[in-house]
Amino acid sequence: MELLALLAAPLVTGVICRLAPRRSWVEALNAIGATLTLGAGLALALRVFRSGPVTALGDLLYVDALGALITLVIVVVGFLAALYSTGYIKRDVEHGKVPDGHVGWYYLGYHAFIWTMLVTGTVNNLGLLWVAIEATTIVSALLVGFYRTKAALEAAWKYLVLCTVGITFALFGVLLTYYASLHALGEEAGLNWTALVAHANQLDPGLIKLAFVFVLIGFGTKAGFAPLHNWLPDAHSQAPSPVSAVLSGVLLKCGLYGVLRFHMIAAGTLGPEFSSRLLLGFGLLSVVVAVPFILVQRDLKRLLAYSSVEHLGLIAVAIGLGGPLGLYAGLLHLLNHAITKPLLFFVAGNLSHRYGTTRMARIRSAVQTMPLTGTMLLLGIFAITGVPPFGIFVTEFGVIGAGFALGNTPVALVVIAAVVIVFAGAFGHALDMAFGRPRVRLSPVLIGPLGTVALVVPMALMVLFGLYVPPPISQVVRQVAQILGGGGL
Repeated sequence: MELLALLAAPLVTGVICRLAPRRSWVEALNAIGATLTLGAGLALALRVFRSGPVTALGDLLYVDALGALITLVIVVVGFLAALYSTGYIKRDVEHGKVPDGHVGWYYLGYHAFIWTMLVTGTVNNLGLLWVAIEATTIVSALLVGFYRTKAALEAAWKYLVLCTVGITFALFGVLLTYYASLHALGEEAGLNWTALVAHANQLDPGLIKLAFVFVLIGFGTKAGFAPLHNWLPDAHSQAPSPVSAVLSGVLLKCGLYGVLRFHMIAAGTLGPEFSSRLLLGFGLLSVVVAVPFILVQRDLKRLLAYSSVEHLGLIAVAIGLGGPLGLYAGLLHLLNHAITKPLLFFVAGNLSHRYGTTRMARIRSAVQTMPLTGTMLLLGIFAITGVPPFGIFVTEFGVIGAGFALGNTPVALVVIAAVVIVFAGAFGHALDMAFGRPRVRLSPVLIGPLGTVALVVPMALMVLFGLYVPPPISQVVRQVAQILGGGGL
């Protein structure tokens, strides 16, 4: 029941928001619908974590601990971004950036985007998983180009083309997996993930090896792995800030989720070494490639986009290292990044309305001119670069510790070097924006209570996870780590 309600809530919300005759109604319906989606997602995740996998519509829908973790991230970040959207889009209308009649279209697209990601985390069939991930591209591309400026439309087109090309590689991987299952298990197994992972040792190793390579390239493009990340900075910088928050906090994880589903099949067929080494290689490359771009970046939202490349790379490194510590650190890092990055994009949205730009050279004295936003900017940069007492410090330390513990000392040293350099560069940017002398005329900005909630809640969670990981959260991460480690469905 929770699963079907979860998939119905965002679709119904989006349609009603589009049909509502007044903007005030649209804003209220958006908040109500996001709350219902959050409630259904929390109820589903709690049921899975307590009682095991949930199925619906026969075996078409299937949610295990991994799917529940992704669902949890989607509904929490989606809820916060929906709340933040209320004030953000209202300010865009007041400043003339968005016509009043387009507000309903925004919320229709936003909730449809949430729905496509929820479908990604709940389908059992790998063919439908591919369709759902492609659907996330199509819907979110419309949101990236929502402002209809030349730069926004170019970013949306680039995003659509590159991710569609990438997802075509994933389609080859899906077809090869189907061919392998057809020969080993017959037509009944098809592309059902539960059947494939349960009988992975019967699949053709050569086909599965090739399939995983295609899938890693294809879904890795969507996850933002280097060198397939070129769409990401443009899309993040041109999209409305709430959409950028969801792109970074959630959508990249949906691409990673697709890779992990195939990683588990490949590990069952070939052993964990092959797919783990590829994940480790792509992850390490992503971390290294992101560093110079972060150092020389001039735009705040593009800086945050390259930071996402780095952190998705760290997650891939941790999962590639494997072992209890590596898997635990990687999955907890996924949660910490999902909490931290939306906060920073919300901050960027407030600053863009206040200063009329996201160029960091023109954002100065943010702490004085916008005390809450400026403080959150400084703390958020500290958090995302792994400064204690925030959660990312703990998980980065765990990834490095896993490297040393498993004998991958060069990997651990590269991660240490990258983390230190990124901190130094981002810290310099943050200090200039927080305390430098303003160079532009400032516009008044009223954040509002919902916008304040969207800033305060992630910050509180970031500090909490840095000082103390609540036992229920730790147990959830261990459940997912056990699945990824081959401990069962």
